[in-house]
Amino acid sequence: MPSRARNTVLHLLTGRVFGGAEEHALSILTKMRAHGFEPCLAAPNALIEAMEPSLSAAGVKCLPLEFSSRLDVLTSARLLRFIRRENIAILHCHLFTASLSGAGVARMAGVGAVLETCHGPEVWRMGKGLRASFWVDRQVGRLVDKYIAVSHAAAHHLIETKRVPKDKIRVIHNGRDLDRFGSTNTQRRTATRNSLGLRDEPTIMTLARLDEQKGHRHLIDALAKVAAHRPDGVTILVGEGPLENPLRAQCAALGMTDRIRFLGYRRDVPELFEAADMVVLPSLYEGLPLVAIEALAAGRPMVATEVDGTPEVVIHEKTGLLVPPANPTALAAAIERLLDNPELASRLATDGRKFVRENFTLQRQIEETVALYSELTGQSREGAAA
Repeated sequence: MPSRARNTVLHLLTGRVFGGAEEHALSILTKMRAHGFEPCLAAPNALIEAMEPSLSAAGVKCLPLEFSSRLDVLTSARLLRFIRRENIAILHCHLFTASLSGAGVARMAGVGAVLETCHGPEVWRMGKGLRASFWVDRQVGRLVDKYIAVSHAAAHHLIETKRVPKDKIRVIHNGRDLDRFGSTNTQRRTATRNSLGLRDEPTIMTLARLDEQKGHRHLIDALAKVAAHRPDGVTILVGEGPLENPLRAQCAALGMTDRIRFLGYRRDVPELFEAADMVVLPSLYEGLPLVAIEALAAGRPMVATEVDGTPEVVIHEKTGLLVPPANPTALAAAIERLLDNPELASRLATDGRKFVRENFTLQRQIEETVALYSELTGQSREGAAA
């Protein structure tokens, strides 16, 4: 086999749902080749299919991989062979589950460095015995050279909860391709609203997976309170997930079926932001939410819950309004405040857009990630880009 430069990075994802961590990984995969790193992806086949055609366009070599358990010997052997065949320099794991499945295999294969991105606190593990102790994380962490924290809150979680040494952590904030979210085009906004059956109604948008973490049930309770004073408002919920039927039932029980519309998965997110008057993110926990960056880049005023990394983007009274999580009354009050005060909404949207465009570009994220890759492979940044 001919020798190859050790500049190939393998991203490992173990989840089957295309969410924030997966979108984050995809944004890196599609930009790495331009910076001198060859991108590869090992992930469940369903996830690879969801990422097409972006992967093909970027020349990302893929390994469909389905771990039936963390001790799946046959799948681990396939990963081992792929790592050796492609001469992988860095294994970049997304979330601890990927490190659990891949870090040991990478060390057996002689990979130069193992990197893990922490996308946020794993609240779902709290109160669940050994899982909640993070003992296993600390053992696997011995095989991890560096951690990327997508927010300062994620870094705090790694240090205080998982006891990761500070010198192993690099904060690299999430970034987005903000050119997709330009100034509002009146004709396009009208066309999108017409396609949704909207006319002049105040329109709230929430873009999130329909699961417990995202707090939709608290939002629906809040919207019922708002409807008592503003019965003309409409909310569009963009996303899919396991809680769709329970959430629809909640809407029906509150008499909100006509005021809350489930749009499912959509690819026209910039146009939907443009059609909305406000974006609400009612999450119970987050890493650093991509939707907050995108909504502010699109010039939409935001209401969000004050959890984890969200306040690093949505700064209370400066780039949006923050409320406590799981508090429908506070959420309703903040929504009504923006609906009743268009000058405030406009100021927050303008300042928010300026803030994210200065601090959360994809270019900045990629440059900082490339710098870390270069450190781990012993290359200079100039050499990596050559």
